[in-house]
Amino acid sequence: MRGSSPRSVLCAAAAAICLIAASAPAAERSAPDGEHAAADATITFRGRSASVGIGFLWGASTVEFQSRTYPVRVDGFVLGGLGTSSLEGTGRIFGLAKIEDLSGDYTALASGAAFGQGTGTIVMRNDKGVRIVIDAKAAGFGVGIGPRGITLSVGEMGGPPADASARLPKTLGFGEVKTGPLFLRPTLNLQMYAAASHNAGFNGRWSFGPVEKADSWLEHSNEVGLNARYPLGDYGTLQGRVSGVYSLTTSGPDGPVTNGSKDTVSKYTLESAYLAWKSGDLFPKLGSDFIEISTGNQNYQVFDGLLFWDGGQDSTHRGANWISPRKAFRETGIVRLNYKGLTVEGVHLKYNDDPDTNTRLGAGRVDYTIDDLIMKHLRVGVMYFDIYHSDTPSRDGMDGIQVYHEAAPLPALPDLSYKTSFVHENNSKSSGLSEANGWYVTPAYQLSTLPWKPQLSYRYASFSGGGTRGFDSLFTGLPEWGSWFQGELLGEYVLSNSNLNSHQVRLLLKPNELLSVNLIYYKFLLNNRNQDFGLTPSRVDRSLADEVDLIFDLALANWWSVTAACSVANPNKGFREAVNGSSTWINGYLYMSFTF
Repeated sequence: MRGSSPRSVLCAAAAAICLIAASAPAAERSAPDGEHAAADATITFRGRSASVGIGFLWGASTVEFQSRTYPVRVDGFVLGGLGTSSLEGTGRIFGLAKIEDLSGDYTALASGAAFGQGTGTIVMRNDKGVRIVIDAKAAGFGVGIGPRGITLSVGEMGGPPADASARLPKTLGFGEVKTGPLFLRPTLNLQMYAAASHNAGFNGRWSFGPVEKADSWLEHSNEVGLNARYPLGDYGTLQGRVSGVYSLTTSGPDGPVTNGSKDTVSKYTLESAYLAWKSGDLFPKLGSDFIEISTGNQNYQVFDGLLFWDGGQDSTHRGANWISPRKAFRETGIVRLNYKGLTVEGVHLKYNDDPDTNTRLGAGRVDYTIDDLIMKHLRVGVMYFDIYHSDTPSRDGMDGIQVYHEAAPLPALPDLSYKTSFVHENNSKSSGLSEANGWYVTPAYQLSTLPWKPQLSYRYASFSGGGTRGFDSLFTGLPEWGSWFQGELLGEYVLSNSNLNSHQVRLLLKPNELLSVNLIYYKFLLNNRNQDFGLTPSRVDRSLADEVDLIFDLALANWWSVTAACSVANPNKGFREAVNGSSTWINGYLYMSFTF
């Protein structure tokens, strides 16, 4: 979202969604299940709302369904409103076959205003086809025409009244808006990141920029999107998505100095824009969604992200290098067959980097997953890829194969598991790469019967390097802490998965449902003694550094998460010789994500 401000992006999104709000109710009323149809249930609501552009709605409802009464808690997200008011109203529910379908996320299109007293109409629908029309009265001050993401939680029949007090809702999101046969769902994701370093770069001199000057910086991104779904009856479903991403780095050079001499860089770009068809129950003997076909700009991710995870580059002129909000590849074509745990697919991808290197590739993959009495869990896969064109010489003409495997091998020990993967790359066309190998193995054991459910794992990873054997991690990503940016300090800022061996010991603790704690230790070693970290390439000692990361993840709700981390890295002889720096590097960051 470079070139635009976050405010302009959000305002544009709010305006676009409000256009849907203005048109959708008319379409709803002309539909067969419109307001003149017989209602399946009735609802009585009382609550409050408070909003300054963005805010919340909360309260309690009573639903009468099939001569039975159910308490319902209401939580809401308000976009485009202003003020605070109390609300009450009665409404009709359509398309409710069973009471369980009432729970879930709704997109509520609300119109009206109140100053002292006022009235308005709320039309809301979820992805199960349940539609609610509420005539509401408001007291206080509140104006707003725009969407509400409302979540309903149904209690037990005849149970006590639902809690109507103000609280942080655990679940919050948008449902679907129906316009004729088309279903629409708006989405919004905002991320914020602030980092600071002491003795950055070990106070040494680095070949790729002034790492030692990256003392503190800020990153931000937001993605506004719209999902679409078009049911085709017996012929499956068409699905699509369009979204744009704004990204920003400011207040100084970031850790890997990707923004160079510019303290502030930002950009707005198109992210997702794809169309997909899923066969649904078209082939009942072969299972649901036996065939999937998609094309456009979309995500493509394989296993644990060692090679294929992040299809978009976020750095240089785009900013938000750590947040890395861009994930969608360009010019994708994916054909996938799914049958009883077996997946067979062929793909075409173009990397979304800046500047554009025109990197295009084709790949095929076979993946099989089974859970049975012999082995609690087993997954194995093999993938072949061919980069048939790239302006980057070392990638142009590269092909390779990846084999991956994970398992919980013993039903009697369900807490024991392991992962492993091996990659071989080859390029006879380029002088920059002849062949390279990368592999790792990770056994893990969770003590699930103990408090905090500690899980202890060890990983050894090796990536070749030196001369023409530098491993290329391609489109690697971070599905979880520790992989595949190895180390929240060195792996994020100065190390890549090339010419590197590493030992990782990780302890994962879960004190409660909201908090997870990771304590991770790394020992980094050169695979080949030739290095290019420092200003003068030379042979140095293989022992590079030790790093310890302490990471706290707080999931306050399914739409709001907070991460705080502190990392300490101590240079060993290899880094001291390469960059002539010997200080202990300390780094900390705070990250927040809001997803609706």
